[in-house]
Amino acid sequence: MTIFSKLNEDTLGVIGVFLSFENFLQLCHTSKEFYSETKRIKFLKLNKDYSHKFYEDEEFRNRVLSSIDVRSKQLSLDLSDCDNVSDVSALGGVHTLNLSHCDSVRDVSALGSINSLNLRCCRNVRDVSALDGVHTLNLSCCPNVRDVKALGGVHTLYLSWCDKVEDVSALGGVHNLDLCGCNVRDVSALGGVHTLDLSLCLNVRDVSALGGVHTLNLCDCDNVRDVSALGGVHTLNLSWCLNVTDVSALSGVHTLDLRHSHNVRDVSALGKVVKLIR
Repeated sequence: MTIFSKLNEDTLGVIGVFLSFENFLQLCHTSKEFYSETKRIKFLKLNKDYSHKFYEDEEFRNRVLSSIDVRSKQLSLDLSDCDNVSDVSALGGVHTLNLSHCDSVRDVSALGSINSLNLRCCRNVRDVSALDGVHTLNLSCCPNVRDVKALGGVHTLYLSWCDKVEDVSALGGVHNLDLCGCNVRDVSALGGVHTLDLSLCLNVRDVSALGGVHTLNLCDCDNVRDVSALGGVHTLNLSWCLNVTDVSALSGVHTLDLRHSHNVRDVSALGKVVKLIR
Protein backbone atom coordinates (compact mmCIF):
# COMPACT_ATOMS: atom_id res chain seq x y z
CA MET A 1 0.00 0.00 0.00
CA THR A 2 1.41 3.40 -1.05
CA ILE A 3 1.27 6.60 0.97
CA PHE A 4 -1.28 8.00 -1.49
CA SER A 5 -3.56 4.98 -1.26
CA LYS A 6 -3.93 5.72 2.47
CA LEU A 7 -5.40 9.16 1.78
CA ASN A 8 -9.16 9.51 1.75
CA GLU A 9 -11.11 11.47 -0.87
CA ASP A 10 -11.40 14.64 1.24
CA THR A 11 -7.65 14.80 1.78
CA LEU A 12 -6.96 14.30 -1.90
CA GLY A 13 -9.41 17.11 -2.61
CA VAL A 14 -7.57 19.48 -0.28
CA ILE A 15 -4.34 18.75 -2.16
CA GLY A 16 -6.10 19.80 -5.37
CA VAL A 17 -7.31 23.05 -3.80
CA PHE A 18 -3.77 24.18 -2.95
CA LEU A 19 -2.39 23.44 -6.39
CA SER A 20 -3.04 25.31 -9.60
CA PHE A 21 -4.82 23.20 -12.17
CA GLU A 22 -1.67 22.97 -14.28
CA ASN A 23 0.34 21.79 -11.27
CA PHE A 24 -2.39 19.33 -10.34
CA LEU A 25 -2.20 17.80 -13.82
CA GLN A 26 1.58 17.70 -13.58
CA LEU A 27 1.42 15.88 -10.26
CA CYS A 28 -1.04 13.38 -11.70
CA HIS A 29 1.29 12.61 -14.56
CA THR A 30 4.55 12.49 -12.61
CA SER A 31 3.36 10.46 -9.61
CA LYS A 32 1.87 7.09 -10.55
CA GLU A 33 0.55 6.56 -7.04
CA PHE A 34 -1.23 9.90 -6.86
CA TYR A 35 -2.49 9.45 -10.43
CA SER A 36 -4.01 6.05 -9.75
CA GLU A 37 -5.75 7.24 -6.57
CA THR A 38 -7.21 10.45 -8.00
CA LYS A 39 -8.15 9.32 -11.48
CA ARG A 40 -11.25 7.47 -10.38
CA ILE A 41 -12.62 9.95 -7.82
CA LYS A 42 -12.02 13.56 -8.85
CA PHE A 43 -14.54 15.74 -10.65
CA LEU A 44 -12.90 18.41 -12.78
CA LYS A 45 -14.93 21.60 -13.07
CA LEU A 46 -12.88 23.79 -15.37
CA ASN A 47 -13.33 27.55 -15.20
CA LYS A 48 -13.88 29.57 -18.37
CA ASP A 49 -10.18 30.08 -19.09
CA TYR A 50 -9.28 26.41 -18.77
CA SER A 51 -12.45 25.37 -20.58
CA HIS A 52 -11.44 27.58 -23.49
CA LYS A 53 -7.97 26.07 -23.45
CA PHE A 54 -9.54 22.60 -23.43
CA TYR A 55 -11.51 23.60 -26.53
CA GLU A 56 -8.61 25.14 -28.47
CA ASP A 57 -5.54 23.18 -27.35
CA GLU A 58 -5.60 19.50 -28.36
CA GLU A 59 -2.53 18.67 -26.26
CA PHE A 60 -4.08 20.20 -23.15
CA ARG A 61 -7.36 18.45 -23.89
CA ASN A 62 -5.63 15.09 -24.08
CA ARG A 63 -3.82 15.77 -20.80
CA VAL A 64 -7.08 16.54 -19.06
CA LEU A 65 -8.85 13.49 -20.48
CA SER A 66 -5.98 11.19 -19.57
CA SER A 67 -6.16 12.36 -15.96
CA ILE A 68 -9.70 11.05 -15.43
CA ASP A 69 -11.39 7.72 -15.91
CA VAL A 70 -14.83 8.62 -17.29
CA ARG A 71 -15.40 12.06 -18.79
CA SER A 72 -19.17 11.57 -18.66
CA LYS A 73 -19.00 11.51 -14.86
CA GLN A 74 -15.96 13.64 -14.07
CA LEU A 75 -15.68 16.68 -16.37
CA SER A 76 -17.51 20.02 -16.44
CA LEU A 77 -16.79 22.77 -19.00
CA ASP A 78 -17.89 26.41 -19.13
CA LEU A 79 -17.69 27.95 -22.61
CA SER A 80 -20.48 30.47 -22.16
CA ASP A 81 -20.27 33.73 -24.14
CA CYS A 82 -17.45 32.40 -26.33
CA ASP A 83 -18.06 33.86 -29.78
CA ASN A 84 -15.32 31.79 -31.41
CA VAL A 85 -16.79 28.44 -30.34
CA SER A 86 -18.56 26.84 -33.28
CA ASP A 87 -17.51 23.21 -33.75
CA VAL A 88 -18.50 21.38 -30.55
CA SER A 89 -18.12 17.83 -31.86
CA ALA A 90 -15.11 17.19 -29.60
CA LEU A 91 -17.07 18.10 -26.49
CA GLY A 92 -19.56 15.27 -26.55
CA GLY A 93 -19.62 12.93 -23.60
CA VAL A 94 -18.59 15.37 -20.85
CA HIS A 95 -20.79 15.52 -17.77
CA THR A 96 -21.68 19.23 -17.79
CA LEU A 97 -21.34 21.71 -20.64
CA ASN A 98 -22.31 25.39 -20.64
CA LEU A 99 -22.57 26.88 -24.13
CA SER A 100 -25.02 29.66 -23.29
CA HIS A 101 -24.83 32.75 -25.52
CA CYS A 102 -22.59 30.97 -28.05
CA ASP A 103 -24.11 32.39 -31.22
CA SER A 104 -21.70 30.57 -33.54
CA VAL A 105 -22.87 27.14 -32.41
CA ARG A 106 -25.23 25.51 -34.89
CA ASP A 107 -24.70 21.75 -34.91
CA VAL A 108 -25.28 20.10 -31.50
CA SER A 109 -25.81 16.57 -32.79
CA ALA A 110 -22.71 15.28 -30.95
CA LEU A 111 -23.93 16.39 -27.52
CA GLY A 112 -26.67 13.86 -26.90
CA SER A 113 -24.91 11.95 -24.14
CA ILE A 114 -24.11 14.95 -21.92
CA ASN A 115 -25.74 14.94 -18.49
CA SER A 116 -26.32 18.69 -18.15
CA LEU A 117 -26.29 20.90 -21.24
CA ASN A 118 -26.90 24.64 -21.27
CA LEU A 119 -27.69 26.10 -24.70
CA ARG A 120 -29.54 29.16 -23.43
CA CYS A 121 -29.62 32.00 -25.98
CA CYS A 122 -27.85 29.99 -28.69
CA ARG A 123 -29.61 31.84 -31.46
CA ASN A 124 -28.49 29.63 -34.35
CA VAL A 125 -29.35 26.24 -32.85
CA ARG A 126 -32.30 24.73 -34.69
CA ASP A 127 -32.14 20.95 -34.69
CA VAL A 128 -32.23 19.44 -31.18
CA SER A 129 -33.45 16.00 -32.18
CA ALA A 130 -30.19 14.34 -31.08
CA LEU A 131 -30.45 15.63 -27.49
CA ASP A 132 -32.98 13.10 -26.20
CA GLY A 133 -30.35 11.47 -23.96
CA VAL A 134 -29.51 14.66 -22.05
CA HIS A 135 -30.67 14.69 -18.41
CA THR A 136 -30.94 18.47 -17.87
CA LEU A 137 -31.30 20.60 -21.00
CA ASN A 138 -31.62 24.38 -21.13
CA LEU A 139 -32.90 25.72 -24.46
CA SER A 140 -34.41 28.92 -23.06
CA CYS A 141 -34.42 31.90 -25.42
CA CYS A 142 -33.40 29.83 -28.44
CA PRO A 143 -35.53 31.62 -31.03
CA ASN A 144 -35.02 29.08 -33.82
CA VAL A 145 -35.88 25.92 -31.90
CA ARG A 146 -39.27 24.71 -33.10
CA ASP A 147 -39.46 20.91 -33.10
CA VAL A 148 -39.08 19.36 -29.62
CA LYS A 149 -40.81 16.04 -30.29
CA ALA A 150 -37.60 14.09 -29.67
CA LEU A 151 -37.08 15.50 -26.15
CA GLY A 152 -39.69 13.46 -24.27
CA GLY A 153 -37.00 11.51 -22.43
CA VAL A 154 -35.23 14.56 -21.00
CA HIS A 155 -35.62 14.79 -17.21
CA THR A 156 -35.46 18.58 -16.80
CA LEU A 157 -36.19 20.75 -19.83
CA TYR A 158 -36.13 24.55 -20.03
CA LEU A 159 -37.90 26.00 -23.08
CA SER A 160 -38.89 29.41 -21.72
CA TRP A 161 -39.29 32.10 -24.37
CA CYS A 162 -38.82 29.70 -27.27
CA ASP A 163 -41.34 31.56 -29.40
CA LYS A 164 -41.54 28.96 -32.16
CA VAL A 165 -42.30 26.00 -29.88
CA GLU A 166 -46.00 25.23 -30.19
CA ASP A 167 -46.38 21.45 -30.15
CA VAL A 168 -45.50 19.95 -26.75
CA SER A 169 -47.56 16.79 -27.09
CA ALA A 170 -44.47 14.57 -26.84
CA LEU A 171 -43.24 16.07 -23.55
CA GLY A 172 -45.57 14.33 -21.12
CA GLY A 173 -42.74 12.21 -19.74
CA VAL A 174 -40.52 15.15 -18.78
CA HIS A 175 -40.19 15.51 -15.00
CA ASN A 176 -39.52 19.28 -14.79
CA LEU A 177 -40.73 21.36 -17.73
CA ASP A 178 -40.42 25.14 -18.14
CA LEU A 179 -42.56 26.60 -20.93
CA CYS A 180 -42.72 30.16 -19.62
CA GLY A 181 -43.60 32.63 -22.37
CA CYS A 182 -44.08 29.99 -25.08
CA ASN A 183 -46.83 30.08 -27.70
CA VAL A 184 -48.29 26.72 -26.72
CA ARG A 185 -52.04 26.18 -26.76
CA ASP A 186 -52.68 22.50 -26.18
CA VAL A 187 -51.22 21.24 -22.87
CA SER A 188 -53.48 18.21 -22.55
CA ALA A 189 -50.52 15.80 -22.83
CA LEU A 190 -48.68 17.29 -19.85
CA GLY A 191 -50.72 15.86 -16.99
CA GLY A 192 -47.87 13.54 -15.97
CA VAL A 193 -45.25 16.27 -15.61
CA HIS A 194 -44.12 16.76 -12.00
CA THR A 195 -43.20 20.46 -12.12
CA LEU A 196 -44.71 22.52 -14.92
CA ASP A 197 -44.20 26.23 -15.58
CA LEU A 198 -46.78 27.73 -17.94
CA SER A 199 -46.45 31.29 -16.71
CA LEU A 200 -47.07 33.94 -19.36
CA CYS A 201 -48.43 31.32 -21.78
CA LEU A 202 -51.13 33.64 -23.05
CA ASN A 203 -52.61 31.11 -25.49
CA VAL A 204 -53.33 28.44 -22.88
CA ARG A 205 -57.02 28.19 -22.03
CA ASP A 206 -57.83 24.60 -21.10
CA VAL A 207 -55.95 23.23 -18.08
CA SER A 208 -58.41 20.47 -17.24
CA ALA A 209 -55.82 17.74 -17.93
CA LEU A 210 -53.30 19.11 -15.43
CA GLY A 211 -54.85 17.93 -12.18
CA GLY A 212 -52.10 15.38 -11.64
CA VAL A 213 -49.23 17.87 -11.83
CA HIS A 214 -47.43 18.34 -8.50
CA THR A 215 -46.26 21.94 -8.94
CA LEU A 216 -48.04 24.09 -11.50
CA ASN A 217 -47.28 27.72 -12.34
CA LEU A 218 -50.05 29.52 -14.24
CA CYS A 219 -48.98 33.04 -13.31
CA ASP A 220 -50.14 35.62 -15.85
CA CYS A 221 -52.14 33.12 -17.89
CA ASP A 222 -54.82 35.61 -18.82
CA ASN A 223 -56.97 33.19 -20.81
CA VAL A 224 -57.31 30.57 -18.08
CA ARG A 225 -60.75 30.75 -16.49
CA ASP A 226 -61.75 27.29 -15.30
CA VAL A 227 -59.47 25.80 -12.63
CA SER A 228 -61.97 23.34 -11.20
CA ALA A 229 -59.86 20.33 -12.26
CA LEU A 230 -56.78 21.47 -10.30
CA GLY A 231 -57.83 20.51 -6.78
CA GLY A 232 -55.25 17.71 -6.67
CA VAL A 233 -52.27 19.94 -7.47
CA HIS A 234 -49.88 20.30 -4.52
CA THR A 235 -48.48 23.76 -5.28
CA LEU A 236 -50.49 26.02 -7.57
CA ASN A 237 -49.62 29.56 -8.68
CA LEU A 238 -52.60 31.52 -9.98
CA SER A 239 -51.16 34.97 -9.39
CA TRP A 240 -52.18 37.59 -11.97
CA CYS A 241 -54.79 35.24 -13.44
CA LEU A 242 -57.29 38.02 -14.00
CA ASN A 243 -60.03 35.83 -15.48
CA VAL A 244 -60.12 33.26 -12.70
CA THR A 245 -63.08 33.88 -10.42
CA ASP A 246 -64.15 30.54 -8.91
CA VAL A 247 -61.60 28.72 -6.71
CA SER A 248 -64.07 26.69 -4.69
CA ALA A 249 -62.70 23.39 -6.07
CA LEU A 250 -59.16 24.07 -4.82
CA SER A 251 -59.55 23.10 -1.17
CA GLY A 252 -57.19 20.13 -1.66
CA VAL A 253 -54.28 22.28 -2.81
CA HIS A 254 -51.43 22.53 -0.29
CA THR A 255 -49.93 25.87 -1.39
CA LEU A 256 -52.03 28.31 -3.40
CA ASP A 257 -50.86 31.69 -4.69
CA LEU A 258 -53.68 34.09 -5.54
CA ARG A 259 -51.77 37.36 -5.47
CA HIS A 260 -53.15 40.00 -7.83
CA SER A 261 -55.94 37.71 -9.02
CA HIS A 262 -58.38 40.48 -8.25
CA ASN A 263 -61.50 38.74 -9.52
CA VAL A 264 -61.21 35.99 -6.92
CA ARG A 265 -63.36 37.31 -4.10
CA ASP A 266 -64.76 34.28 -2.33
CA VAL A 267 -62.12 32.10 -0.62
CA SER A 268 -64.43 30.59 1.98
CA ALA A 269 -63.94 27.11 0.52
CA LEU A 270 -60.16 27.27 1.00
CA GLY A 271 -60.01 26.67 4.73
CA LYS A 272 -58.06 23.43 4.30
CA VAL A 273 -55.37 25.01 2.13
CA VAL A 274 -52.19 24.85 4.21
CA LYS A 275 -50.57 27.94 2.71
CA LEU A 276 -52.75 30.55 1.03
CA ILE A 277 -50.92 33.53 -0.47
CA ARG A 278 -52.98 36.59 -1.30
